[in-house]
Amino acid sequence: MDQQNRLTAVLADGTRYRIYRSIVERPGAAVTVAEVAAAFELHPNVARMHLNKLEQAGLLLTSLRKGGSGGRPARLYRLSDKVSSLIMPPRRYDLLSDLALKALAETGDLDRVAAVCRESGTAAAQVYVSAHPDCDRLGRDELVAAILEVGDEVGMLPEVSWEQATLAVDVRNCVFKELSSAQPELVCVMHRAFLEGFIERLAGAGSDAAITAASAISRGDDRCRLRILFG
Repeated sequence: MDQQNRLTAVLADGTRYRIYRSIVERPGAAVTVAEVAAAFELHPNVARMHLNKLEQAGLLLTSLRKGGSGGRPARLYRLSDKVSSLIMPPRRYDLLSDLALKALAETGDLDRVAAVCRESGTAAAQVYVSAHPDCDRLGRDELVAAILEVGDEVGMLPEVSWEQATLAVDVRNCVFKELSSAQPELVCVMHRAFLEGFIERLAGAGSDAAITAASAISRGDDRCRLRILFG
């Protein structure tokens, strides 16, 4: 049951499930990161992340194909034998998320939505602190490392650095991209509030964080440029 739960968690992501299903439908074929990125209109780093998670779950196997010019060999991903015993009906988490966002938008209470998301961010940071008991209050470098670690885990692909007293976070992949086109303002409010709560908890008590956005993927920019000021 634990193994089944892990597989379900890996395939709960809609994009990852579609990638896996496309490979299942061609069991004798192998794909590269570039091919998956092109087929699903993803950044190659995002495509690689999805393929690696499928490999780590044992759903895919990898091999290397040497190039004719003697360059770096390409990594090939193909279906593993585990598919024969896996039953995975579609899960419409995208539909559930869309309905939830519409319900939130109709309330018109963005402050309450932001407060809930900030609390969720604080709780997520507490999980990180619990796993790193000697890092209850993080310094500047440790805070950058924590945001990078957690950001990579959830697929944000962040770039994090300090610009004097301002923490600069560039999110290169919007994990809510499929939903942000329908409710861009709401999704951005939720995302920023979650990060505020997360960063405030990691920075320590009394470190109120205020995020300003210089650009947003939901507006067609290539990344969300966020700047965090501490009060």
